[in-house]
Amino acid sequence: MRETLPGTRREILELLSKQKLTSLELSERLKITPAGIRQHLAPLEALGWVEREREVQGAHRPSYRFRLTDQGQRAFPKRYDLLLGELLEVLLARQGVEQAHWLVRQAARRLADRVRERVQGACPAERWRKILDWLEAELSWRADVTVAEGGQQRLTIHQCPFQDVSAAHPEVCGAFCVTLIAELSGTPPGQHVPSAEGPSCCSILLERMPRES
Repeated sequence: MRETLPGTRREILELLSKQKLTSLELSERLKITPAGIRQHLAPLEALGWVEREREVQGAHRPSYRFRLTDQGQRAFPKRYDLLLGELLEVLLARQGVEQAHWLVRQAARRLADRVRERVQGACPAERWRKILDWLEAELSWRADVTVAEGGQQRLTIHQCPFQDVSAAHPEVCGAFCVTLIAELSGTPPGQHVPSAEGPSCCSILLERMPRES
């Protein structure tokens, strides 16, 4: 069996977007243990992206087939990065980098304003958990928070759906990411560090989140 990769949930969504499958069928196709498949299906069900349908097979123990819900179909990753890339090229050509930075920062602030109440927490750890859950559920970003050598917090973004745009325009992508995370976390804007290699997209170094008042 291969190791469970960070993209397993996306692979499950891709398979279920084409047909209904049991956990055993998913296990066989992805070469992951049935227990591992169930660990990935549980959060997808909790998000409302996947639901199960019971199958009664005579006297045998009933099995379940899984399928994408309407919400799951809407949340399924699409190549919006192609359109975004073209829009950025036009914006940069006509308005310049400085104006592009201003626009993406404004977009990040507007997005943060819409969800700020949803990611508030009684303590920093709880707020980070809510922020990371929201990033994955709404933006299809997988991310984690660790402590860097200098004591700063490092938020690493994995599998951002806009990796191609980020590779071509890291400064614009960084302006959006840094502003969004600063607004949601309540910390000063951090330092955007594009990933030189590996599966991660980029990291943001920022000061520790202040204690809740």
